[in-house]
Amino acid sequence: MFIEYMTQNKPEYNCYEYMEKWTETFGEYCVIERFGQEVYRSEFLDQINRMAAYFENELGLKRGDVYTIFLPTIPQSFVAFYALNKIGVIISFVHPLSPPETLKELMIESGSKGIILFDILAKKYVPVINELGVPALVCGLSDYAAPLRKAGLKVADAIMGRHVRKLKKWDTYKNAISKYPPSKTKLDNGTDVAFYLNGGGTTGKSKTIKLSSYAINEIVDKVIRIDGGKYSIEAPGIESTIVVLPLFHAFGLAVAVHMPICQGGRMLTMMDFNPKRFNSMMRKNRVVFIVGIPVMFRKLMAEKNFDGPHLKNLRFLFCGGDDVNEMYLDQFNAYLEKWGARGRLFRGYGLTEVASVCTTNTFENFRRHSIGKPLEGITVEIWDDECKKVPNGTIGEIVISGSTVMDGYLDKDRTENLGVYIDENGTRWVHSGDLGYMDDDGFIFFSGRKKRIIIISGYNVYPTDIEQKVEELPFIKEVCAVQGIVDCKPIIRLYVSFKGDNYDEEEYKRQIFEKCEKTLPAYSRPREIVVMKELPRTHMKKIDFMSLTETMPKAQ
Repeated sequence: MFIEYMTQNKPEYNCYEYMEKWTETFGEYCVIERFGQEVYRSEFLDQINRMAAYFENELGLKRGDVYTIFLPTIPQSFVAFYALNKIGVIISFVHPLSPPETLKELMIESGSKGIILFDILAKKYVPVINELGVPALVCGLSDYAAPLRKAGLKVADAIMGRHVRKLKKWDTYKNAISKYPPSKTKLDNGTDVAFYLNGGGTTGKSKTIKLSSYAINEIVDKVIRIDGGKYSIEAPGIESTIVVLPLFHAFGLAVAVHMPICQGGRMLTMMDFNPKRFNSMMRKNRVVFIVGIPVMFRKLMAEKNFDGPHLKNLRFLFCGGDDVNEMYLDQFNAYLEKWGARGRLFRGYGLTEVASVCTTNTFENFRRHSIGKPLEGITVEIWDDECKKVPNGTIGEIVISGSTVMDGYLDKDRTENLGVYIDENGTRWVHSGDLGYMDDDGFIFFSGRKKRIIIISGYNVYPTDIEQKVEELPFIKEVCAVQGIVDCKPIIRLYVSFKGDNYDEEEYKRQIFEKCEKTLPAYSRPREIVVMKELPRTHMKKIDFMSLTETMPKAQ
C-alpha cells in the first residue's frame, strides 16, 4: 500500500509536509536511534515543530530567509532540516570541515541570518561567526543519548565545547527544542527555492545550486518506484539504514536521509565513517538500506567483520558520487548472493544540479558497465556542442531534464535559471559536464568528465577508459589518469595506489605498462606512473584529479 501513497507527490508539499503526510500511515515507530536513545515519530515531529517555533519567535526567521546548517550526520541536522523547511527558510548546507574563510564566503554570498553547528567542531569558526554577527545554535553529543551514556557525554561536551562561550550570540540546541510551543505554520511552498547546495568543485570553483522541496520530494517519489517499489521498508521503526552521507551532499539529503525517513526507516547515524564499526552496526541491527559512495563499499568489504548472515537483510543499495568499477560490484554482490539477500549493489549516476540520482541499474533494467536507464519521468539525452542529440553509440555530453532540475546557480544578481538551458519547446535542461553515450536499448554509459578530456597529438583521450583497463589488474586499489607536462608537451600520467603493504613497486609498474600497451591505443598510454599510498580526495570524497593535473605553462 505504501507505494501507492508515496507516488502522489504534489508541487505544493515542502519536504516537511511530505514527510509528515507519508509517515502518518505507520503510526508510532522509532525514527532515530543514537547513543542508545530512541526517538519516536511523535517526539521527532514535536522537536521539529518546537525548533521551527524557536526560529520564528527567537530569531524572527520567515519565508525566503536563509539559514546555514553546518553539521555532520547527526540527529540535530535532521531536526533542523525539517524545522527550517517547514517555515519556508532556505537552508544553506555547508560542509562542517570547510575552511573558516569558505564558511564566511558562503554565508555572505547566501545572506545567511544564522548558523547551527556542532560544539566539538566549532573552535576555529568562532572568530568568523562573531565577525559576521549572526546568532549561533550549538549542538552537543549529549543532546541525544540514553541516560546511562548522557552523563559521560555531558562531560565531553563541557571539555570539547568550552570555546563556544566565546561566541557573542549563541544558544543551545536543547534550549531551542524546549523554549516554545510547537509551530503551527503551514505554507504549501514546495516549488520555492528551499536549499542551497555546493557542487563537488572537482572541475574548478564550486557553485551554489538552488533546489526546491519539490525536486527533493520527486527523487523520493521516483526512487521508490524502482522495480515496482519492492525494496521499500516493510517493518517501520525496525528495518534500518546507517546514515553516513551528510545532508550537504545532494545524494545524502535526498536518498540517504529524506527517502528512508519518509519510508518509515529507523535511522542510525554515523558522523564519521568507520568501516569496522559500520559492519558491527549491521550485525546488531536489521539494516536493509545503504546509500554510499564507491570507496565506502570497498572499505566495508576489506574489514574482517563484513561477511556474515546479517548481509541477508540487505534489499536496497545505492552507489553513487563517483565511478565504481565492475570488479568491486561483482565482489560485493557475491557476498549478498551467498547469504540470499534480496538486494544487489547497482551502479547509478546523478549530480547535484538534478537533486542527485537520475539514472540507475535495477533488477529489471541492468547492463554491465552502464550507469543504467533514467528514473521514471526523467529524460536523459546525449548532445553535441551545438545542443543537438547525437546518434546512439556516439560520445557526447550527458544532459538531463525533468522535475528534479535545479532552479539555477546562485549569483550576486540572483539571476533566474542561471546554468539551465531552455530549448525551443520551453524544456529545461542541465548540462552535466560529463561525457557518455547511449546504446540502442537506452542504457547510458559514462565516459568521463568533459573537462577531463586530454588532447594528445590531436586525439581525444578519456581518462576513464584508461582507468577501467588498469583497474582490471588484481593488485590495483585506486587509479587516476591525468594530464602531465614533460618538455612543454602533454602526456598521460597515472597515479595509483596498491592493495596491501608488501609489494614490488617496479614489477607492478611493469605489469601496468604491459596492460596499457596491450589494451590501449598508443596515444592514450601512460608515459609515467606515480605510486601513492592514498589518492587525494575532495570534500565530497571523490578522487581529486584537479590537484593531480598539470597544465601547460603560460607564455612569458
